[in-house]
Amino acid sequence: MKLSPRLKQVAALVPKGSIVADIGSDHAFLPVYLVKQGLCPRVIAGEINEKPYLLALQQVEKSGLATSIQVRRGDGLKILAPGEVDVVVLAGMGGRTIRKIMCDSPEVTESVRRFILQPMTEAEEIRLWLSRHYFRITAEALVKEKGHFYEVIVVEHGLEPASAEIILTLGPRLVAEKHPLLREHLNILIRREQAILRQMEGRAGLSTENWERMRAIKTRLARLEGIRACL
Repeated sequence: MKLSPRLKQVAALVPKGSIVADIGSDHAFLPVYLVKQGLCPRVIAGEINEKPYLLALQQVEKSGLATSIQVRRGDGLKILAPGEVDVVVLAGMGGRTIRKIMCDSPEVTESVRRFILQPMTEAEEIRLWLSRHYFRITAEALVKEKGHFYEVIVVEHGLEPASAEIILTLGPRLVAEKHPLLREHLNILIRREQAILRQMEGRAGLSTENWERMRAIKTRLARLEGIRACL
């Protein structure tokens, strides 16, 4: 089965031989790939909504992998028992949803050895939240697919080494390893901040709150440009 570049990168970060739960599995493409490639002996595909749940069931049955892939319907990690899996994949959902899923099932979250996260939004915020809740980032990747950048974050239990907040939000492993796509990704972030700044500067009679926001944007811009200069 051919995966999208985004899901292929997620699959590459799954330790061989691990038991995996793919939460929000949709068509169960990732579970089928992991089993067919001999990467995982058993995968649980989780879906909360009926239509994607049925689609996942159909895909697993079509692939002849019903003995290796179990499709379960339920909310987030609530479909799992503590210690049932080694790795949980939370991909293709917003950062807030990822946080909620991890918070709603604390016993399961505590028992999972590795989380592979691919937030569609709020990647910076989820990194800060993870560091404050005793998760350390062990690997990261950037993927470009159809003109969009996607971030993949691997975390395990432990303390994140101290680093500047801007480095933490951008991705400490991406920065440390000078990921080949990081400069292009930074260019997009810098242009976005510059556009917001120009828009704010064009307004008359800014409130004190907006002046403070402008100052924060200028500080962030300077830091982003500083990181880019080091790549």
